[in-house]
Amino acid sequence: MIEKRWASVMSSVETEVNRCLEWLGSERNEVRRMTALRIIEVLCNSDLVSLHLYISKIFTELRNPLRNKRYETRMAAACTLGACMELIPMNERNVRNPWLNFLYEELQRNFQMASVEGYHGALLVSQELLQHGGMYMQSHFGQVCDMALKLKEYRDPIVHKAAIALLPVLARYSPQEFTRVNTGSSESMMGRACNYLITLSRTSDRDRAAAFLALGNIAQFCSTEYRSFLEPTTRAIRDALIQRAKMRIPPAEADETVTAVLQTIATLATAMGPALTRYVRDILDLMFTAGLSQALCDSLLVLEREVSQLQPAIQGRLLDMVSVILVGVPFRPSQQSLDDLEQRMGTVSMHYATAQNGHRPGAAANGSTANGA
Repeated sequence: MIEKRWASVMSSVETEVNRCLEWLGSERNEVRRMTALRIIEVLCNSDLVSLHLYISKIFTELRNPLRNKRYETRMAAACTLGACMELIPMNERNVRNPWLNFLYEELQRNFQMASVEGYHGALLVSQELLQHGGMYMQSHFGQVCDMALKLKEYRDPIVHKAAIALLPVLARYSPQEFTRVNTGSSESMMGRACNYLITLSRTSDRDRAAAFLALGNIAQFCSTEYRSFLEPTTRAIRDALIQRAKMRIPPAEADETVTAVLQTIATLATAMGPALTRYVRDILDLMFTAGLSQALCDSLLVLEREVSQLQPAIQGRLLDMVSVILVGVPFRPSQQSLDDLEQRMGTVSMHYATAQNGHRPGAAANGSTANGA
């Protein structure tokens, strides 16, 4: 209804926004709170001009939901915040900066709470500021990097995973700053992040999938600097696939880690191109041990496109896999048994006729006609 901008709906937008703000500010009913967040998000995505008047009120009322005790409420509030930030006119600094300053101060307040809800809220606001705040976060980039590094090993899994998810967002926001070695430090933010993620992918079953996805995304945004991490990353991928094969999990049962590994291989291929060739040859066979799946097909499609040297090997292994599924044996190009069967039945296959005559099957017929003539 909102997207179609029906007259009756448009006339009630102001009433609905005020009701939602009231529910966010004082309502203890979680259903109403979640409903209010969703309605405001949809209204913001509809780019209604009248909503610009409510940006300050929306930001103010989002403070509590962003540090609410319920995880679902915090995530919904972050989505609503991102949608609302799209309404900020980024080319008008005098209008933009007060709102962004307000959000960054909220981020700091949440962090200073030193609680699961506060830390998670701070990470969520950081991500939205990086994605929707334009160049504003350039001056705060170092502080957010330090926060992500500090919380990446936090005991609570929600905070821990949010910190991991923030690392590639930082790489995308400013690859130059992310890969720069700061004064007084032995390695860059990228070095610290990648070394941690590679170790995590080897040692933590719970976080292995998230670690691989983060590594692939960092490689996508910092492809040149990531070359030194290619070998340890592909080695971790190989070990993860070997571990799965040893567990004798049925190929049909694709798990989160395998899906993440295959997606990471595709992302690395897109980022690194032919430079990935010598690293991926060792893991190509292992990729097929996970069984035929959409994730495998998507990964092979990207590999074939970005690393063309692997095309014959990929096609051969894929033919074998499909043949085993259909008839129980690997693919065999030879058709001798089929030709023998056809001969006993009084027919000759096109393949056999072509091989014997050395020309197109229709050539003999044409020749006989000509001789007859």
